[in-house]
Amino acid sequence: MTHEAAPESVTPRSPKAMPRAKRRKGTPVTTGPGMRAAIYVRLSRDTDESTSPERQRAACEAICEARGWEVVAVEEDIDVSGFSRGLERPGLQRILARLADLDVVVFFKIDRLARSTVDFAEIMQIAETQSVALASAQEPLDLTSSMGRAMARVIAVFAELESDTIGSRVSNAHEHLRREGRWTGGRVPYGYRVVPNPNGAGRVLEINPDEEKVVHGIVDRVLAKESLMKIATDLTKAGVVSPGHRSRQPNGKRSDSERWYTTTLRSLLTNPQLLGQVIEDGKPILRTDGLPLVTRPPILDMRTWHALQDELTRRSDRSERRREGTALLRGVLFCSLCSGRMYTYVAGGRTRYRCIGRLKQRQAGQDVDCYGPSVAAEALEAHVAKEFLRGIGHMPVVKIEKKVAEDFRPQIRQAEEALKDLEADRYERGLFKGEDGAHRYAAQYAKLEERLSSLKARQSDAAPGGVEEIPTGKTHAELWDDSDTAGRRDLLLNAGTFVEVAPAQRGGKKLDPSRISVYFGPEGFIRRAEAEGKDPESATLMLIDSDFN
Repeated sequence: MTHEAAPESVTPRSPKAMPRAKRRKGTPVTTGPGMRAAIYVRLSRDTDESTSPERQRAACEAICEARGWEVVAVEEDIDVSGFSRGLERPGLQRILARLADLDVVVFFKIDRLARSTVDFAEIMQIAETQSVALASAQEPLDLTSSMGRAMARVIAVFAELESDTIGSRVSNAHEHLRREGRWTGGRVPYGYRVVPNPNGAGRVLEINPDEEKVVHGIVDRVLAKESLMKIATDLTKAGVVSPGHRSRQPNGKRSDSERWYTTTLRSLLTNPQLLGQVIEDGKPILRTDGLPLVTRPPILDMRTWHALQDELTRRSDRSERRREGTALLRGVLFCSLCSGRMYTYVAGGRTRYRCIGRLKQRQAGQDVDCYGPSVAAEALEAHVAKEFLRGIGHMPVVKIEKKVAEDFRPQIRQAEEALKDLEADRYERGLFKGEDGAHRYAAQYAKLEERLSSLKARQSDAAPGGVEEIPTGKTHAELWDDSDTAGRRDLLLNAGTFVEVAPAQRGGKKLDPSRISVYFGPEGFIRRAEAEGKDPESATLMLIDSDFN
């Protein structure tokens, strides 16, 4: 029998990483030598020595060296939360972007890679589709097997639970301190300053007298109908420190800019912290009765706050924007053909008023019955001013102040808003979960309803108020001379001025007075209400606040 020669012995070569093209998609790789590894390091805050970046990296490098893996990349996310940022972390994204060049991703522990089970499962799925293994330096898991991946998910669940527990403890501790009136850090609300707690440990907020004056000045100007743009410009010119400037913010988001903006003013004026309320995650913390918790002295009283919010809401309505920069007869001048308001435009360098009813009717698909008459602005304004001063210029201007002996409407409004917020917390934001949550929700809701019912009963029995006429000591003519365009327009509106423009009967450059009808007082209020499609009875309410009551 012939025997075949034995094959020559061959010295085995060191295994190399498998070519990516020959690897079946989704097939887990073996964790053998020669694999290309990327190390991922994450730390929420660079202060914990037990999981410091250096310790994490050293542990990951040790496992790579022990298994013969080649470290081709190291990515770090320092001061980055794995819970709040999810997968949107720069270092993690760089690793996920180059999975095609890797065989394994190494991390210190699963909670360094992901803080939620959903995020960990997504990372695992992305890695599996690229045939990339995951390896933990501290946990004895084989993530290339189904059992190992199942165990990893269990660990991720406990990591998420630990994160939630820590977050809940911190949140509860902060809320406890806030309910005691303590300051827990963050942006300092404008109008306040941080000082040592006079009654014990920690810090509290107290009113900053200088900033309080600024707030009251801003509120007075807003309620006097001044534009936010003008107020912001004046504050910047005066060198008043803006709310976000680093000179008054100890930490957090700060700015080097000393400019005030309209957005800055709106944010300041709509912040309920001006009422002394305690805010958490953008919402007031509630007491057990469902009303906002107040632990610091308020800068604004409730009546002023509601008047301010009503004014800001009015300004957000485009139909009510008729302040500075608009024409004298804006809101006063109407077309006799379609009863529509007339607006200014410039033609040949001159300003004219015209009706845009024709355009509106076409856009609405209606029959056009208005050709859009126009009239020269300068001549018309002079004519109306002359009629106004001739008719009521001699009359004294009397400020009407309504006196209410008892008024619980601000508290009623606050309770109603608290009820709405409570309902949103339960049914929209998903709070008050579980049986205990349902009991707490029902208790708060019952207390709020009881308070609202009590306030409405007290309001119904409130002593009737009256109307007090306070002389200003000036006539309409005197105030007209002292006012700018916006002030004069307010005089016209408050006097019930209604001006109607009829179509021109003949051509010519001069104003034809026969086209213009001017009304004041009760008749003007009623005609304006009818032209605007409002209930004529609303004119009665206008008269209460006018000089023709």
